[in-house]
Amino acid sequence: MFGKKKTDTAAVENAVSQGVSYEITLAERARRSERRAWTVAWCAVLMSVLLAGGYLLFLPLKERVPYLVVADPYTGSATVARLRGNFGDRDVTTEEAINKSNVAQFVLTRESYDSGLIGQRNWRSTLAMAGPAVAPDYQNLHNQANPQRPFRIYGASRSLHVRITSIVLIGGGQGKRPSGATVRFQRSIFDKSTGRSQPLDNKIATLEFTYDPELRLADEDRLLNPLGFRVMNYRVDNDFAPTPNAPADVPLAADPQAQAQAAATAPMPGMPGEPAYPAETTDPSGQALPPGPANNGALPPQPAEQTGYAPAQGGVGR
Repeated sequence: MFGKKKTDTAAVENAVSQGVSYEITLAERARRSERRAWTVAWCAVLMSVLLAGGYLLFLPLKERVPYLVVADPYTGSATVARLRGNFGDRDVTTEEAINKSNVAQFVLTRESYDSGLIGQRNWRSTLAMAGPAVAPDYQNLHNQANPQRPFRIYGASRSLHVRITSIVLIGGGQGKRPSGATVRFQRSIFDKSTGRSQPLDNKIATLEFTYDPELRLADEDRLLNPLGFRVMNYRVDNDFAPTPNAPADVPLAADPQAQAQAAATAPMPGMPGEPAYPAETTDPSGQALPPGPANNGALPPQPAEQTGYAPAQGGVGR
């Protein structure tokens, strides 16, 4: 009789069920909202990564890199250089540096001449690098029986200097080592007595080289050629560029025999107002006349009006 009053009515149960359903709905909405938020966040992260990767991929294409093209006025060869912040450091491999150094060393010692250096360094260094097909040509060039040997042309008062303008290695690529090189260089004559240099000509050398690890050399030659660098074939041709004009006050290098022949066949000046005539090499009877005195190469034959002396039949006043 004093028991608890019954409150489980239909209305109360309905209200309780609605409250429970509302709580479940709120929790479900919160979970779905959180799931959508994480999905959007991961999509944003993925999009950011893709945009950053694309930007880094296309960034070098938008970089403006200036290039400097330098053309040699004598040889005409062009050199392309990429302008960077550090102009002194250029990416070069050790193999390329060693090959170019050996090629330059051989060309400098082979083509230059100085009476004081030919017996000290040039001779030994060239023969230490020259192969069996290249060494005889260099020996014949400096042979005493050769009328065109450098000592007869330049003597001890003049020397032949070489300046290398470009070295291009050939035969390399695709994992192969270079087997040759093309070298452009300029030659000039240096007069030791006056200290003046006269441009001579432009040359281009093509050579084939290899490295012989079993090459036997003396200790002194091994210091000049430590890696066994050998030039198997060597050829020098005239470059297509014209020879630079020589200064007027520096005499040209010429062979005395060639000068004597040129002086005998060159037209000789006559009296002022008279035309020049060729030098006579035969008398009226048809017999050959002995050649006149050869020019010493210091000055060309001068007209009579410039010497103050006028011979009867024209000629050079001495």
